[in-house]
Amino acid sequence: MGKIKRNITILTVGDKLDFDEYKKINKEKSLFIKKGFNYNTLSYARLLQGRVPRIKTKRLVIFLFFPFNYWNKKIEHKTYRGIYGNRTFYKKFLYFWRKVNNLVKKQFSDKEILLINSPLLSGRYRDKWLIEFNLSRAKVPVPRRHQTDHIRDIYNFLAKGSSLFLKARYGSMGKGITYLSWSNWQTNFQIKDNRIVSRRSDYGWHFRDITGNKTFLRELLQKDILIEEAIDSLIIKRKKFDLRIYVFFQKPLYIYPKTNQPEEITTNISQGGKGDPSFLQFIPKKLLLKAENAAIKAAKALKLDLVGVDIVLDRHLKNVYIVDVNVFPGFPKRRTFNLSRSIIKELVRLDNKGKLFR
Repeated sequence: MGKIKRNITILTVGDKLDFDEYKKINKEKSLFIKKGFNYNTLSYARLLQGRVPRIKTKRLVIFLFFPFNYWNKKIEHKTYRGIYGNRTFYKKFLYFWRKVNNLVKKQFSDKEILLINSPLLSGRYRDKWLIEFNLSRAKVPVPRRHQTDHIRDIYNFLAKGSSLFLKARYGSMGKGITYLSWSNWQTNFQIKDNRIVSRRSDYGWHFRDITGNKTFLRELLQKDILIEEAIDSLIIKRKKFDLRIYVFFQKPLYIYPKTNQPEEITTNISQGGKGDPSFLQFIPKKLLLKAENAAIKAAKALKLDLVGVDIVLDRHLKNVYIVDVNVFPGFPKRRTFNLSRSIIKELVRLDNKGKLFR
């Protein structure tokens, strides 16, 4: 039997700075070709200049990865004003993706295109509030959200025994997070001259004790933040954890537990958390299935083809809650799990069943 030849080109678009998703999927170029796909890659700089490769096939699958060069030069540059994750970030990000959307349609107007994910949704879902709104409307379990800019309301929540997370509304990677309980306030924003400032790095956003600092809290409540109740989460092996579930075309491909010490605020690997697949053996299968179903439902509600859904399990082993949705989720280390190969396998399966271009 001869080699299968598909009338489909895979085009990956990204930047060399992306050593994670973009680099890892490009390492599997030979496997894409072996499975019958044509393969091309393209930088965002070339796309914006209109310098795109000539695509011979009628059908085109486009993977859009994070635009690191644009982000570092135009959004989170070293001299940006305001605190991290503000609305200016969001507006510039939306502008970029609208431009990409228009250029893709123009440059490949003669092709049948499948975009993974939609450029417009990639921009819009930088907004954590919009994600939570859409998930709540679809009855997907999320932490309870509060909306206030009054410090007295925060005190009332805390007095009732609630703990709160105040997150940068347009942030990611565990940056710009403040945790509040009645007797313990922690933030990974920096404070200089009693003002909130942001670290100019993706890493090292260490939490510091700000318990009782009303000046900080008043200022933070005037910023672009999202307030949600903290989940009393399950502890295993004396560690806190959450599950990142990678979903591709509404199919879970991998569950990746991220862990940290119980006294730490987040499990983000960029801020000191560790990936530990061994955690899965200690989680009841029924709860894992419930988490997978929640992740599938979230991907469907948000109309995302490839997504990393972060889920917390409550300590009573009854409920699961989606605490974050990542349009650019980062891939696990290849020796831990080769997500790129799993994606290729699923593309082949969908194409063989005639379900890839639907």
